[in-house]
Amino acid sequence: MRVCVIGAGIAGALLAWRLSDRVEVDLVTGSAGTDATAASGGGVRGFETHPVQRRLAIESLSELFEGLQEKAGYTETGCTYLLPSYAGLEAAVAEVEHAHPGSTEIVDGTDLRRRGWHGLPDGTVGVLEKRAGFIRPDQLRTAVIQRLADSRSSRVLAGPVLRLVPHPDGSVSCRLPASSHRYDVVVVAAGPWTPGLLTGSALPAQPYRTKAIQVATYRVTGALPTMFVDETSDLYGRPTADGRLLLGVDTHHWSVNPGSSRPIPDLADQAVRIAAERLPHLKLSAPDLMVSNADCYADPPVLTLWSVLGSSHRLYTFTGGSGGSVKTALAASRTAASDLIGTSRTTTSRTENKRMTITEPGPQRGTPRYHTIGIGAGPSNLSLAALYQNATTEPLALFDARPGTGWHTPLLYPGVRMQTGWMKDLVSLVDPRHELTFLNYLVTSGRLYALINSQFDSLPRIEYERYLAWATERLGVVHFTSRVDSISITDDGFEVSVDGVPAAVSEHLVLGLGTRPVRPAYITELPAERAFIADDLGVRMAALDTAAPTAVVGGGQTGLECVLRLLGSGFTDIRWLGRNQWFRSIDDSPMANELYRPSHIEYLQGLNRGKRREMIDDSRYSGDAITPGGLRALYQANYDGMLTLGRFPVTLLPGRDVRTSELLADGNIRLCCTTTSTPEEHVVRQMVVAAGREHVEAPFDDDLRERIEVDDDGQLLVEPDYSVRWKGMNGHRIYTFNASRYSHGLTNAGLTQLPVRAAIVLNSMFEREIYPISDELCAVRW
Repeated sequence: MRVCVIGAGIAGALLAWRLSDRVEVDLVTGSAGTDATAASGGGVRGFETHPVQRRLAIESLSELFEGLQEKAGYTETGCTYLLPSYAGLEAAVAEVEHAHPGSTEIVDGTDLRRRGWHGLPDGTVGVLEKRAGFIRPDQLRTAVIQRLADSRSSRVLAGPVLRLVPHPDGSVSCRLPASSHRYDVVVVAAGPWTPGLLTGSALPAQPYRTKAIQVATYRVTGALPTMFVDETSDLYGRPTADGRLLLGVDTHHWSVNPGSSRPIPDLADQAVRIAAERLPHLKLSAPDLMVSNADCYADPPVLTLWSVLGSSHRLYTFTGGSGGSVKTALAASRTAASDLIGTSRTTTSRTENKRMTITEPGPQRGTPRYHTIGIGAGPSNLSLAALYQNATTEPLALFDARPGTGWHTPLLYPGVRMQTGWMKDLVSLVDPRHELTFLNYLVTSGRLYALINSQFDSLPRIEYERYLAWATERLGVVHFTSRVDSISITDDGFEVSVDGVPAAVSEHLVLGLGTRPVRPAYITELPAERAFIADDLGVRMAALDTAAPTAVVGGGQTGLECVLRLLGSGFTDIRWLGRNQWFRSIDDSPMANELYRPSHIEYLQGLNRGKRREMIDDSRYSGDAITPGGLRALYQANYDGMLTLGRFPVTLLPGRDVRTSELLADGNIRLCCTTTSTPEEHVVRQMVVAAGREHVEAPFDDDLRERIEVDDDGQLLVEPDYSVRWKGMNGHRIYTFNASRYSHGLTNAGLTQLPVRAAIVLNSMFEREIYPISDELCAVRW
């Protein structure tokens, strides 16, 4: 059995050390530089409010006292944990006291004041521990890595890992800068790098998020306190070995870049201000040293194994202790190692594709509640989530059926280009200073100059998908592998169910369900390996005959991309059939682009429904067509093919509407088409169908569906603010993207106005102008 542990922080190093006595282990280090282990304050104690984290902390403290103090650089300071009293606190403290007799007690506010604490809210109590203090996690980590390097059963490899590749047999390959290795088991323990590595490998990254951590040390006049955590103010600190005071305060800065060391303005001042209120007898100097970094957080905040792809693959994560890995890593690594090599489990376990933590008996937690739930995590809802993040602290969650980030992934291959410019990203049109701009993605990923110098007329679509994955990881609000199968309205708001089980409740609902490919009836009876939709071309193409007549049905952008891919793969007899009288290219003129401005959307709202529909149909080819550059590429490649073959490898057949098909006795396929004159038949060996896409309907339950108001065509009635008209809303609103073509025009489903649409929804949802939408400098008077 060969195991790879990715990440040489305290958690990964200890896990590799635990495993090295039983199996062959490779520990892969990350990029050089200070990580969360090196930046950690190293606090260790037994008391935690979360029951599993508390159990791990108690066990870790016991192991530390059994002979690791010197190796870990343990210094005992005692600990004061300030928090509001809660039911079960005495039992929790008794657990710590049972493991370390005479160490732990609860004191009230009067006792805390005698100990120098002031300004605490009424009802605050303190959990005091004598056997607590801090270690030097970097020192312990270094010692463990040295043992691994000296062992015959383990190796320490220089990273970072560039990509993870799961294989059908459950094994996983790790691609490093200079090599690739295949393992029976891979555990990602890369701390804040974990979400990015997973999303960059097209794997689900929930439930992980990155968060900034920042501490500073001060020279102090006055009696130093014990190590402390003040839940009432988010302040924490400890004395240092040289008599100074280390202070930090919870940053609440999420989605920061791994390895980030940029100081957060005013955070040190905030810590000093709170310390002056809580411990007024202390006089602090200016900070001597400030350390900023990022750590990985998860819910629940427990360091445990998580199965990334379920029981079919042996790929796990081991991170997300939410800043508490140092306190719990000894016990958590022992438990994780036992799980991996099949011995008894004590604290945590795994279930298919879910994070599982065994908690103590007690009242069940209710269904999670959010202010807003979005169904689907495509560009529309990601844009909403990005702007929402900067507008409010109310919780939001997106639910998506996919196992990880992606955007029309089966249709992404080299050469495919976007139909919109890069400035029309998730946020820039309304908030160009937002951290999730495409420009910031280019800069932070180090690809700005390479992309600029490549002089693309149109952005590669693969690049846009990677931008979406980058933004998704930083938002940290997407629940993947969560297919919503029911939406109902209750007294508490909207309730969404996943796999028949209530998963969340919210005040408001936003539908961003996107589209799915149309599967025409005429391919249902044909051999699936030779007649399939465009989404399946990537997996079917290797089995096709490059010399046989091949039909591509569908005259839009996807049809063109299929033709180009076949042509580039050596196919020499391609018949491209389209229903329209010519393969239309997009009108990208200045006047056509006026249709994609907020002022035109506003103009459409003032028209009656019939006139609005007429205008939208008339202007459809400003967007529902083929990029001119794509047609040019086809014509040039087709001409090059003619010079080699003596004939064109691609025959363009516009004005053909395929109605039926027939499988012939010789295995060929006959396509029957209508034309403007006489019917036609075309005989081919294989065919790819790109017949467009259709909107995905929301899974409303019967009661809610009956309340939704629709027009004469059965389509949702959508207001100018993208809200759906429905009966009995009682303050709860439903918004929809991609389902209002004949009320909002061509911008309804495209990417050109993503942030504008999201801003309109947020302004409506919160009933104030959070994001001004100004489009007054317009030469056109509609």
